[in-house]
Amino acid sequence: MKILITGGHSGMGLALTKRLLAEGHHLGLIVRTEHRKSEAQKLFSQESNITFFTADLSKRQEVEHVVAEVQSTWEYLDGIFNNAGVLLDQLYFSDYGNELQLEINAISPYLLIQALLPLLEKAQEPFVVSTATGTLDKKKLIDIPAFQKPKKFTKLMGSYMDSKITMVALMNYLAKQHDRVRFVHVDPGAIKTKMTSGSGMPWLLKPIRNILFKSPEYGAENLYKGAFGENYQKSGLYISGQKVRPIRVEITVDQINELIKK
Repeated sequence: MKILITGGHSGMGLALTKRLLAEGHHLGLIVRTEHRKSEAQKLFSQESNITFFTADLSKRQEVEHVVAEVQSTWEYLDGIFNNAGVLLDQLYFSDYGNELQLEINAISPYLLIQALLPLLEKAQEPFVVSTATGTLDKKKLIDIPAFQKPKKFTKLMGSYMDSKITMVALMNYLAKQHDRVRFVHVDPGAIKTKMTSGSGMPWLLKPIRNILFKSPEYGAENLYKGAFGENYQKSGLYISGQKVRPIRVEITVDQINELIKK
Protein backbone atom coordinates (compact mmCIF):
# COMPACT_ATOMS: atom_id res chain seq x y z
CA MET A 1 0.00 0.00 0.00
CA LYS A 2 0.98 3.63 -0.49
CA ILE A 3 0.47 5.38 2.85
CA LEU A 4 1.18 8.96 3.87
CA ILE A 5 2.05 9.75 7.51
CA THR A 6 2.34 13.13 9.17
CA GLY A 7 4.56 13.10 12.24
CA GLY A 8 5.96 9.71 11.29
CA HIS A 9 9.59 10.43 12.20
CA SER A 10 9.42 10.47 16.01
CA GLY A 11 7.65 8.97 19.00
CA MET A 12 4.46 7.09 18.27
CA GLY A 13 4.61 8.02 14.59
CA LEU A 14 8.10 6.54 14.31
CA ALA A 15 6.91 3.29 15.88
CA LEU A 16 4.05 3.20 13.37
CA THR A 17 6.43 3.91 10.49
CA LYS A 18 8.64 1.00 11.48
CA ARG A 19 5.65 -1.32 11.78
CA LEU A 20 4.32 -0.42 8.33
CA LEU A 21 7.75 -0.64 6.67
CA ALA A 22 8.22 -4.12 8.12
CA GLU A 23 5.03 -5.15 6.32
CA GLY A 24 6.32 -3.86 2.99
CA HIS A 25 4.15 -0.76 2.58
CA HIS A 26 5.51 2.24 0.65
CA LEU A 27 5.41 5.24 2.95
CA GLY A 28 5.52 8.98 2.52
CA LEU A 29 6.59 10.91 5.61
CA ILE A 30 5.76 14.58 6.00
CA VAL A 31 8.26 16.17 8.40
CA ARG A 32 8.33 19.76 9.61
CA THR A 33 11.78 21.01 8.60
CA GLU A 34 14.63 20.17 6.26
CA HIS A 35 16.78 19.41 9.31
CA ARG A 36 14.29 16.84 10.58
CA LYS A 37 13.97 15.46 7.08
CA SER A 38 17.75 14.98 6.96
CA GLU A 39 17.69 13.20 10.33
CA ALA A 40 14.87 10.92 9.19
CA GLN A 41 16.68 10.11 5.94
CA LYS A 42 19.74 9.03 7.93
CA LEU A 43 17.58 6.91 10.23
CA PHE A 44 16.01 5.12 7.27
CA SER A 45 19.00 5.18 4.94
CA GLN A 46 18.66 1.44 4.26
CA GLU A 47 14.96 1.65 3.36
CA SER A 48 13.87 1.90 -0.26
CA ASN A 49 10.11 2.04 0.45
CA ILE A 50 10.05 5.51 1.94
CA THR A 51 9.69 8.98 0.45
CA PHE A 52 10.22 12.17 2.46
CA PHE A 53 8.28 15.41 2.19
CA THR A 54 8.64 18.66 4.15
CA ALA A 55 5.92 20.96 5.44
CA ASP A 56 5.46 23.15 8.49
CA LEU A 57 1.77 22.63 9.23
CA SER A 58 1.48 26.08 10.79
CA LYS A 59 1.97 27.59 7.33
CA ARG A 60 -0.73 27.02 4.74
CA GLN A 61 1.53 27.80 1.79
CA GLU A 62 3.72 24.88 2.87
CA VAL A 63 0.64 22.66 3.11
CA GLU A 64 -0.24 23.63 -0.47
CA HIS A 65 3.34 22.95 -1.57
CA VAL A 66 3.48 19.48 -0.01
CA VAL A 67 0.10 18.60 -1.53
CA ALA A 68 1.54 19.43 -4.96
CA GLU A 69 4.63 17.32 -4.18
CA VAL A 70 2.57 14.31 -3.15
CA GLN A 71 0.34 14.67 -6.21
CA SER A 72 3.37 14.74 -8.52
CA THR A 73 4.98 11.76 -6.76
CA TRP A 74 2.08 9.31 -6.42
CA GLU A 75 -0.84 8.53 -8.68
CA TYR A 76 -2.97 7.31 -5.77
CA LEU A 77 -2.97 6.90 -1.99
CA ASP A 78 -4.30 3.92 -0.05
CA GLY A 79 -4.29 5.73 3.26
CA ILE A 80 -3.23 8.65 5.40
CA PHE A 81 -2.26 8.61 9.05
CA ASN A 82 -3.04 12.12 10.27
CA ASN A 83 -0.73 11.95 13.27
CA ALA A 84 1.26 15.21 13.57
CA GLY A 85 0.26 17.55 16.36
CA VAL A 86 1.45 19.94 19.04
CA LEU A 87 0.74 20.44 22.74
CA LEU A 88 1.72 23.99 23.67
CA ASP A 89 2.59 25.68 26.94
CA GLN A 90 0.99 29.07 26.32
CA LEU A 91 -1.11 31.03 23.90
CA TYR A 92 0.41 31.43 20.42
CA PHE A 93 -1.26 32.47 17.18
CA SER A 94 -0.75 31.41 13.58
CA ASP A 95 -0.18 33.78 10.68
CA TYR A 96 -3.94 33.53 10.07
CA GLY A 97 -4.93 34.73 13.54
CA ASN A 98 -5.95 31.32 14.90
CA GLU A 99 -4.77 29.80 18.16
CA LEU A 100 -1.75 27.81 17.00
CA GLN A 101 -2.83 24.35 18.20
CA LEU A 102 -6.10 24.84 16.32
CA GLU A 103 -4.17 25.73 13.17
CA ILE A 104 -1.73 22.80 13.35
CA ASN A 105 -3.91 20.08 14.87
CA ALA A 106 -7.16 20.78 13.03
CA ILE A 107 -7.15 23.26 10.16
CA SER A 108 -3.99 22.13 8.34
CA PRO A 109 -4.93 18.42 8.44
CA TYR A 110 -8.32 19.32 7.02
CA LEU A 111 -6.78 21.33 4.17
CA LEU A 112 -4.17 18.65 3.50
CA ILE A 113 -6.57 15.72 3.43
CA GLN A 114 -9.28 17.60 1.53
CA ALA A 115 -6.75 18.35 -1.22
CA LEU A 116 -5.52 14.73 -1.34
CA LEU A 117 -8.96 13.11 -1.44
CA PRO A 118 -8.81 12.65 -5.25
CA LEU A 119 -5.73 10.44 -4.77
CA LEU A 120 -7.44 8.47 -2.00
CA GLU A 121 -10.54 7.93 -4.10
CA LYS A 122 -8.43 6.13 -6.72
CA ALA A 123 -7.61 3.35 -4.22
CA GLN A 124 -9.80 0.30 -3.57
CA GLU A 125 -10.36 0.72 0.19
CA PRO A 126 -8.88 4.08 1.17
CA PHE A 127 -8.67 5.24 4.77
CA VAL A 128 -7.76 8.23 6.90
CA VAL A 129 -6.80 7.47 10.51
CA SER A 130 -6.46 10.53 12.73
CA THR A 131 -4.72 10.62 16.09
CA ALA A 132 -7.33 11.93 18.50
CA THR A 133 -7.31 12.01 22.30
CA GLY A 134 -9.50 10.85 25.16
CA THR A 135 -12.85 12.24 26.42
CA LEU A 136 -13.84 13.83 23.11
CA ASP A 137 -17.20 12.08 23.45
CA LYS A 138 -17.92 14.47 26.35
CA LYS A 139 -17.67 17.57 24.18
CA LYS A 140 -21.05 19.12 23.35
CA LEU A 141 -20.29 22.08 21.10
CA ILE A 142 -17.78 23.76 18.84
CA ASP A 143 -17.38 27.51 19.39
CA ILE A 144 -15.18 28.72 16.57
CA PRO A 145 -14.60 32.32 17.75
CA ALA A 146 -13.70 31.09 21.26
CA PHE A 147 -11.42 28.39 19.86
CA GLN A 148 -9.69 30.84 17.51
CA LYS A 149 -9.02 33.45 20.19
CA PRO A 150 -9.40 31.93 23.66
CA LYS A 151 -9.72 34.39 26.53
CA LYS A 152 -7.92 32.00 28.89
CA PHE A 153 -5.22 29.44 28.17
CA THR A 154 -5.28 26.11 29.99
CA LYS A 155 -2.66 23.48 29.30
CA LEU A 156 -3.89 20.21 27.80
CA MET A 157 -7.57 20.45 28.78
CA GLY A 158 -8.15 23.82 27.12
CA SER A 159 -7.15 24.80 23.60
CA TYR A 160 -5.48 21.47 22.88
CA MET A 161 -8.74 19.59 23.50
CA ASP A 162 -10.64 22.21 21.50
CA SER A 163 -8.27 21.66 18.58
CA LYS A 164 -8.76 17.90 18.71
CA ILE A 165 -12.57 17.97 18.79
CA THR A 166 -12.47 20.44 15.89
CA MET A 167 -10.19 18.09 13.96
CA VAL A 168 -12.54 15.15 14.50
CA ALA A 169 -15.55 17.22 13.45
CA LEU A 170 -13.73 18.36 10.29
CA MET A 171 -12.78 14.78 9.41
CA ASN A 172 -16.38 13.67 9.95
CA TYR A 173 -17.52 16.45 7.64
CA LEU A 174 -15.17 15.13 4.94
CA ALA A 175 -16.39 11.59 5.62
CA LYS A 176 -19.96 12.61 4.81
CA GLN A 177 -18.86 14.27 1.57
CA HIS A 178 -16.67 11.36 0.47
CA ASP A 179 -18.25 8.07 1.41
CA ARG A 180 -15.66 5.96 -0.48
CA VAL A 181 -12.99 6.98 2.04
CA ARG A 182 -13.14 5.51 5.54
CA PHE A 183 -12.35 8.02 8.28
CA VAL A 184 -11.46 6.72 11.75
CA HIS A 185 -10.37 8.70 14.82
CA VAL A 186 -8.22 6.89 17.37
CA ASP A 187 -7.32 7.87 20.91
CA PRO A 188 -4.01 5.99 21.19
CA GLY A 189 -3.98 6.22 24.98
CA ALA A 190 -1.64 8.02 27.36
CA ILE A 191 1.75 7.61 25.67
CA LYS A 192 5.32 8.48 26.67
CA THR A 193 6.49 10.84 23.93
CA LYS A 194 8.43 14.08 23.75
CA MET A 195 5.09 15.88 23.57
CA THR A 196 3.82 14.47 26.86
CA SER A 197 7.12 15.26 28.58
CA GLY A 198 7.31 18.81 27.23
CA SER A 199 6.35 22.18 28.61
CA GLY A 200 2.78 21.88 27.34
CA MET A 201 2.06 19.07 29.80
CA PRO A 202 0.62 20.21 33.17
CA TRP A 203 3.28 19.69 35.83
CA LEU A 204 0.89 17.73 38.05
CA LEU A 205 0.61 15.06 35.36
CA LYS A 206 4.31 14.59 34.70
CA PRO A 207 4.97 12.20 37.63
CA ILE A 208 1.92 10.18 36.54
CA ARG A 209 3.24 10.19 32.98
CA ASN A 210 6.53 8.67 34.06
CA ILE A 211 4.82 5.85 35.92
CA LEU A 212 1.60 5.06 34.07
CA PHE A 213 1.89 6.22 30.46
CA LYS A 214 2.54 3.51 27.88
CA SER A 215 5.17 3.07 25.17
CA PRO A 216 5.04 4.66 21.71
CA GLU A 217 4.67 1.13 20.30
CA TYR A 218 1.45 0.67 22.28
CA GLY A 219 0.00 3.86 20.79
CA ALA A 220 1.19 2.93 17.30
CA GLU A 221 -0.57 -0.43 17.59
CA ASN A 222 -3.85 1.32 18.37
CA LEU A 223 -3.45 3.57 15.33
CA TYR A 224 -2.62 0.53 13.22
CA LYS A 225 -5.81 -1.21 14.37
CA GLY A 226 -7.77 1.88 13.35
CA ALA A 227 -6.61 1.30 9.79
CA PHE A 228 -6.57 -2.47 9.59
CA GLY A 229 -8.64 -3.83 12.49
CA GLU A 230 -11.68 -5.88 11.50
CA ASN A 231 -13.89 -4.14 14.06
CA TYR A 232 -13.17 -0.64 12.78
CA GLN A 233 -14.27 -0.80 9.15
CA LYS A 234 -17.09 1.73 9.47
CA SER A 235 -16.39 5.38 8.64
CA GLY A 236 -16.70 8.07 11.28
CA LEU A 237 -15.75 5.92 14.27
CA TYR A 238 -14.13 7.46 17.35
CA ILE A 239 -12.21 4.80 19.26
CA SER A 240 -11.08 5.46 22.82
CA GLY A 241 -10.10 2.92 25.44
CA GLN A 242 -10.53 0.16 22.83
CA LYS A 243 -14.23 1.10 22.55
CA VAL A 244 -16.24 2.92 19.91
CA ARG A 245 -17.66 6.05 21.51
CA PRO A 246 -20.09 8.66 20.15
CA ILE A 247 -19.06 12.10 18.94
CA ARG A 248 -21.82 14.54 19.84
CA VAL A 249 -20.78 17.56 17.80
CA GLU A 250 -20.83 18.45 14.12
CA ILE A 251 -19.29 21.34 12.26
CA THR A 252 -21.17 23.43 9.71
CA VAL A 253 -20.00 24.82 6.39
CA ASP A 254 -20.25 28.33 7.83
CA GLN A 255 -18.02 27.33 10.75
CA ILE A 256 -15.49 25.77 8.36
CA ASN A 257 -15.42 28.95 6.29
CA GLU A 258 -14.93 30.94 9.48
CA LEU A 259 -12.01 28.69 10.45
CA ILE A 260 -10.18 29.00 7.18
CA LYS A 261 -11.39 32.58 6.62
CA LYS A 262 -13.10 32.11 3.29
